[in-house]
Amino acid sequence: MFTSKAVFRHVPILNLNAEELLALSQKLKLSLSKEDMLAVQAIFAEEKREPTDVELEVIAQTWSEHCKHRIFGAKITHTIDGKTEVVDSLYKTYVRDVTGRIREKKPDFVLSAFVDNAGFVKLDDELAVCLKAETHNHPSAIEPYAGANTGLGGVIRDILGAGKGAKPVASLDVFCFGPPDTKQEDIKAKDVIHPLGVMRGVVRGVRDYGNRMGIPTTSGAIQFDDTYIYNPLVFCGTMGVIPIKDIEKEVKPGHLLIAAGGRTGKDGLKGATFSSVSLTTSSHEEDQTAVQIGNPIEEKKVADFILAAREKGLIQFVTDCGAGGFSSAAGEMLSEVGGEVWLENAPLKVGEMESWQVFISESQERMVMAIEEKDLPEMQKLADIFETEICILAKADGTGILTVKHHGEVVCRLDNKHLHEAPRRHMTSEWSTEVGSGVEFELDYGFENGPESGNQILKALLADFAIVSREPIIREYDHEVQGNTLLKPLAGASGDAPQDGSVIRIHGSEQLVALSVALLPEWGKTMPHLMGRATVDECVRQLVAMGANPERIAILDNFCVGNPDAPEELGALVETTKGMAQTAEIYGAPFVSGKDSFYNYFKTDEGPVSIPVTLLVSGFGIMEDSKHIVGSSIRKVGSKLFLLGQASSGLAGSVLARVLVKGSAEGDEEALEFTQGPVFEEATSLEDYRRYYELVRKGVILSAHDVSEGGLAVALAEMAFSGKSGIAVDLADIPTLDDTPPAEHLFGETPGRIIFEVDPEKAAFASELGFTLIGETTDEKRLLITNGDMDFIDAPMEELKPLWKDGLKAFY
Repeated sequence: MFTSKAVFRHVPILNLNAEELLALSQKLKLSLSKEDMLAVQAIFAEEKREPTDVELEVIAQTWSEHCKHRIFGAKITHTIDGKTEVVDSLYKTYVRDVTGRIREKKPDFVLSAFVDNAGFVKLDDELAVCLKAETHNHPSAIEPYAGANTGLGGVIRDILGAGKGAKPVASLDVFCFGPPDTKQEDIKAKDVIHPLGVMRGVVRGVRDYGNRMGIPTTSGAIQFDDTYIYNPLVFCGTMGVIPIKDIEKEVKPGHLLIAAGGRTGKDGLKGATFSSVSLTTSSHEEDQTAVQIGNPIEEKKVADFILAAREKGLIQFVTDCGAGGFSSAAGEMLSEVGGEVWLENAPLKVGEMESWQVFISESQERMVMAIEEKDLPEMQKLADIFETEICILAKADGTGILTVKHHGEVVCRLDNKHLHEAPRRHMTSEWSTEVGSGVEFELDYGFENGPESGNQILKALLADFAIVSREPIIREYDHEVQGNTLLKPLAGASGDAPQDGSVIRIHGSEQLVALSVALLPEWGKTMPHLMGRATVDECVRQLVAMGANPERIAILDNFCVGNPDAPEELGALVETTKGMAQTAEIYGAPFVSGKDSFYNYFKTDEGPVSIPVTLLVSGFGIMEDSKHIVGSSIRKVGSKLFLLGQASSGLAGSVLARVLVKGSAEGDEEALEFTQGPVFEEATSLEDYRRYYELVRKGVILSAHDVSEGGLAVALAEMAFSGKSGIAVDLADIPTLDDTPPAEHLFGETPGRIIFEVDPEKAAFASELGFTLIGETTDEKRLLITNGDMDFIDAPMEELKPLWKDGLKAFY
């Protein structure tokens, strides 16, 4: 075993001025602002001593944006269309308080939120389920395979550290990449990995970790946009199950803190602070040590060890050792009671590690748990059985002080009241809903001349990267390991048609869990408030479409933002958060967890490139009977098709608008522009979802698919990709909220809509509840969409499906 000496130094800061303090922060890559460094200086001035390098690193990790979420806790002076308001913490106002009000109305649903690694909701009288999603963007940008590999490993450990140890049962992944056909010469910075390299590395990293641990990857999404060339986004999520009795946990004086799993090395140094600043052309070379090295087999062993220890009642508290390493894990666990940490006990991968490196390294596959001292022999027996290494890392002592020793020398001594109280940020944001000066294009496809134009645009959408099948990537993952994936990510006669999400069976319960994800970053570029609303709706809508009870749905919010110090970008975040909160509260869908990632912008040689504000809403809903599971693929010929919800005008944010604008960009004197988004009412949608659920419980629904990217025409085509039938629909039978032009009716993306299939003999049930009959499934395998006696689309499925199915094959 490698050993290390106590190597630390005192860093003079007491006599530095503000500019010198900032320069020191930048030199040491602490990612602390001038105000932060002045606060640090004040702490040690009070103690009349200089800090050690260990103490500075501990404070930097703890106060980092990645760990402390200081922007979501900031006081923001926000101006919208010239009117100013003060937002006293985005988190408290639009996440925590919204969930609190929902919990008052549903006191028996959310069992825990915002106090643990993940939030828990009640499955049945014995079991609870949780979901957590995180990002690993910066590491994946410079090391796609390792970054994504450890991204999934980290969120799996979040679940193992939830309660006294939840069992991971399913994972999801959501990626945002630059377009795979990007030309190398269009990348305006050196040492930036081409989107193809990023995509392939990221997918394989997630694949190898999940598959080797035996956890199915069952749900996900991929978005492509030029802004993600420099800052790809990598979201990884995992769902867990735990007995309700094992949710509560507490560290008490006298508890031993045990570290288990992988050894500590020099990988993952300063990972939290690295993820809290922008990337530059030098990041790929200078920040390699911030990326961790994953070992899923080691994590599998420590996972089995933790679950066995929990079942024996040996664990009093457990958390993962992620961002900030032992500093974060031990600091969190000892934040109330205080305690003493012994770095020399940590098993090392390499020798000659300095004290700060041992304490803040983010080496993977490590968990920290609190146990009663009497249970140490039993823990060692279990560790031997599961072939995982444990050590005594610390002991809680009731002092309220975090003391870190290395071979008897005190290398860090911090009062928790200082360590966990970072200075609050005060920020300014602005947003204007008055955007655009180009030509608001009026669509005219010449439908009066036949379906050629409709066919043409439908084919263009089906072949667009926003819509094409993700099958080549889905096939990389084992989505059936553990044998509990009842609704799989691909379906239909050939097993290659899309689904809206997945459904997981839970051992020991009659109830099931549906999983879904939603993100609409194109909407965020011009309509962030509507994007927040629509993203929540899409996630909830997909869960409802699959058969989940709309009264038993919980959601997560994961934000990625470019430069929050730019008022417009922060303003977009504020508006997104407002919209998200509005819809969640109306739907009664509480937030039980979340995460944010800032500074996703890249300083190219031609200036900074920021991502659009990107909100991922992932959700899980309780399904009360396996008979309620509804897939997205047409089941048979002769069924009736119904539509839930109504379309409205407004193409802003749609795939069609982006395709048209891109196609008109060259040679046009005036740029096309779409500034009006669609309209929907959450209260109306919620009532629709409740009525739809009545049909689910009666066994009326054969299949259902949400209307999202590409609109009604794409949704119908995707349902018919099951290979079981064709579809005939008449737009004349479909009411709209306004005078919606045919093209917008076909390809607009109004939220709140679901197409569902019903047996003809049960169609009356749907009609009686007010749903609109729009067409039927046919024995001729083609998509026919008419408006009375006028054909808008008439195309055989054999022409449409290959465009959609093969869109990524050339790139992956």
